[in-house]
Amino acid sequence: MSYFPPFSMGNDVSDPGFNVDQKQIELQLELWRDKSLYAYQAQAVCMTRLLHEIKTLRTQVTSQKEQIRALTRDLEKACKANSEMAGASPVQWDSAAEGFKQIEQQFMKSMEQESRLKNIQFVVTSVLKANLSDDTREMVEGCMNSMQEPMYRTIMYYCGGLNCAERLQNIIEKGFSKEDFSDGIYGQGLYFSPNAATACMLSVPGLILVANVCIGNAETVMTKNRERDSPSKGFDSILVPGRLCDEALFPNSRIAQEYVIFSPLQALPVGLLMYRSTTSSDHSREGTHHASH
Repeated sequence: MSYFPPFSMGNDVSDPGFNVDQKQIELQLELWRDKSLYAYQAQAVCMTRLLHEIKTLRTQVTSQKEQIRALTRDLEKACKANSEMAGASPVQWDSAAEGFKQIEQQFMKSMEQESRLKNIQFVVTSVLKANLSDDTREMVEGCMNSMQEPMYRTIMYYCGGLNCAERLQNIIEKGFSKEDFSDGIYGQGLYFSPNAATACMLSVPGLILVANVCIGNAETVMTKNRERDSPSKGFDSILVPGRLCDEALFPNSRIAQEYVIFSPLQALPVGLLMYRSTTSSDHSREGTHHASH
């Protein structure tokens, strides 16, 4: 839209002495046209440069993601090569394996931190190592590397299997699937907790599944929604208050927190821990019994 100020030629048009300088008017129009064209060209150049910068930044981000994935693969290959050069054998998940010892100790430490269990001691009796095929591991690794934040991975406990214990054996042999999804109050997915006590209350007594979970870019969600089947755009998982978020059960609400993932390829099963518990009174009776002999 253009604005032309009002003007009037009055009665001067009919005046014999009135003289219109046509050349001057044409020069002014030409000058106005040139200025308008220059302003348009400046705006066009600005928009073109802006578009070019956006394309360049997007290309750069994509390239950096590819470099991160390549470096991650190279690091894993280097670690594997170093182990082979050192003559190290693959970790065997038995009572003598260092890797198992760490997970066993972490499990017992997590259970000891739960105030309600102060008088109860937990002992891991055995473990079944996850025995997945190379194809399954590659699929999981590929999925994790394609996430928003592929480096955010952590060992957690699976909060499931309470109503289908037979699935636990299948998970450590073939990995997670949508059959293992829980129809929870925060959505339909796989629920995990960094707190062992929370997971134990939602798992088969005496059994707890340990997994390496890629939570990626996690979104904190407080709203319950059983129909939720994916995280919000730009996120890889959700962090929720937990299905056991009750002051009577967990005075510290953070203990009951759970992570929910919506792809079975975001979690890699590590092993199935078998444990038993004993109370302080049991140990006292045992000590008295030995003393009497």
